[in-house]
Amino acid sequence: MNTPDQDIILRAMEDARRILGEYIAPGPRDATLTVHRLITVLDRDEVVHALDRMKKRRTLRLVE
Repeated sequence: MNTPDQDIILRAMEDARRILGEYIAPGPRDATLTVHRLITVLDRDEVVHALDRMKKRRTLRLVE
């Protein structure tokens, strides 16, 4: 079962994969726009905070 943080990260990864898929699809490409879109998805506050919380839980498990 996924935690809410895992769900946030999974959605961000799915969005990032979709953006990259659109970039590699045939047709015109704009690398700058693609990077901007990736940053918009991956640097959202909810994604950053979810990653921080997941890292803290992982570190606590390693210490226990």
